[in-house]
Amino acid sequence: MNIKKNDGFMIINQSKIKVCYFSPTGGTLQVAKHFAVFLAEILQADVEYHSYTLLKEREEMPTFDANDIIVWATPVYAGRIPNKTLDYVRNSLKGDGNMSVALVTFGNRAYDNALAELVGLMNDGGMYPIGAAAMVTRHVFSDTLGASRPNNDDIAALEDFANRVAEKIQSFSNEKIPVLKVPGEAHPDKYYTPLKSTNAPASFLKAKPSCDSERCIRCGKCLELCPMGSIELNGGIPVFNGICIKCQACRLGCPSEAIAFTDPDYHSHIAMIEQTFASPKQSEFFVAE
Repeated sequence: MNIKKNDGFMIINQSKIKVCYFSPTGGTLQVAKHFAVFLAEILQADVEYHSYTLLKEREEMPTFDANDIIVWATPVYAGRIPNKTLDYVRNSLKGDGNMSVALVTFGNRAYDNALAELVGLMNDGGMYPIGAAAMVTRHVFSDTLGASRPNNDDIAALEDFANRVAEKIQSFSNEKIPVLKVPGEAHPDKYYTPLKSTNAPASFLKAKPSCDSERCIRCGKCLELCPMGSIELNGGIPVFNGICIKCQACRLGCPSEAIAFTDPDYHSHIAMIEQTFASPKQSEFFVAE
């Protein structure tokens, strides 16, 4: 890894910041872009983005050069990396001593094991995780939970985190491998169990949205947004036949608000999280020692 000094900063020669992200509703991408742009300004590096949000995008694996700095960003689903993307993330995070940064976003409930799981996959794949962040964003199930997050304080903290990551990059030495410690289990085997407002387990794993045909304008946008490729059109009206991961991309992206979930356990779970987790959580940041 070649390093030179330029205007007081240590710059890695020919390096790029490569950002890989899963962001069905855009919140995770917003966080990843803000971090990457700020880090790139400090390091005078180029940024390259690789989305694996859509099914067709997951047909290709990202490629990393020796000097690339990897930023991997994902939302938290049930306390972990979304299970339908887990194999893709595991198979993609293969490096040769690349420095890396783990970013997860969560909707003001908790990030549980997601950050540790992502850092663990980076370690398993031969990367050097030097920073990790768990950012609060709006919960996609709710209009109120995590509303207006990330806020100005979150962004200021994210920029401070980018500064600290840049310092670690500039002082990196193969003679002293950084150790990044984050809360949680690196190899968890369970997901968070959603609860109803009665605190009984909520069962909406197989729940799917439906479309109000009178409100639908037959634009087909939901078909383009579904990360599972699970939506088909019948006479211009969406039909939800395949796997649904409850990402809310179709519902939130519908210009006529024609798509909704009606499952009672799903709505009971929303009522529970809005009541139980109403107090604002703090975004958390970790830099390797």
